[in-house]
Amino acid sequence: MTFILIAGTFHLVGQTRTGKPSGFEPDGDSIQFRPDDPAQLDRLARIGSPYRLTSIGSTQLRLEGMDALELHFQGSHQPRPLADEARDYLTGRCALNPVPYAPPERLRVQPPVPHDGTPGYIAARSLEVYGRPVAFAFAGTPPQPDGSDLFLDQKLVRSSLNYRSVASGHSYPLYYDTLFVDLRATFTAAVKKARKDRAGVWKSDRTATGVKAASHADLEAKGVVFPKLFRRLTSYLDADPSGGVDGFLPWLAKTKEQVLDLGTSNFAHLDDLLAVSGSKVRLTVPPEQLVFVSAKTTSRAVAPWLRV
Repeated sequence: MTFILIAGTFHLVGQTRTGKPSGFEPDGDSIQFRPDDPAQLDRLARIGSPYRLTSIGSTQLRLEGMDALELHFQGSHQPRPLADEARDYLTGRCALNPVPYAPPERLRVQPPVPHDGTPGYIAARSLEVYGRPVAFAFAGTPPQPDGSDLFLDQKLVRSSLNYRSVASGHSYPLYYDTLFVDLRATFTAAVKKARKDRAGVWKSDRTATGVKAASHADLEAKGVVFPKLFRRLTSYLDADPSGGVDGFLPWLAKTKEQVLDLGTSNFAHLDDLLAVSGSKVRLTVPPEQLVFVSAKTTSRAVAPWLRV
């Protein structure tokens, strides 16, 4: 599978309009990357918004194949310190640690960061709907010149930050239709081993057994679950703050979120694969069994699997 190699540096500190250092808010699957040659981003396929650069010339990545516990989603978070550990693992793999965070929330980086701007590279083919490069990220010196066509095989993907986070149990798998089958299989093997070893999140995971979700407080205390499920539950509770989850599945059904269930080879909606019992919600299939449709479209010409 051929990707575009884009060389650059990883960053935790930007700057204000007046040039004052200002910390970013990284989490376990989100980090700022400054390409050495921003024009390389113009080569990426676009399905929605264009990429955006910060005042220091960096852009936020969407790391392919992984989904870490949320630290700051719509004012809510998944259980800490697990979510912090995922963030610290990513920044550590980028050789950015130690990283100071502003008290008391410890979400925003507090400059200075001694090792900010460490070298690395990404392998990407496209921008997602919000303009973020869909990328595999790597620390260190690129194996080929900037802008090269890079063949990303299973061996190379195992050295990516994406794979290492999943393999260590610091992230859940999250598959979109942008991820090639061979690479997806590599991630799935790592997920199964991490789950068997009860590494990281898998020691406390409630995705299959069910998480109490009657309030934001429930999710923040016990919500060690597939982060996409956490995000949907959080958005539902924001929309219906009266409490309870009785209306969650009907609410989610209205979004018609398309997924491919690899276990049945059938397309479905996310709500078809969830179950509610009392105040608990669970995913009825393992996260690595799902492939989410990435393009937001209602056109059957673009996405013939859609149930409009």
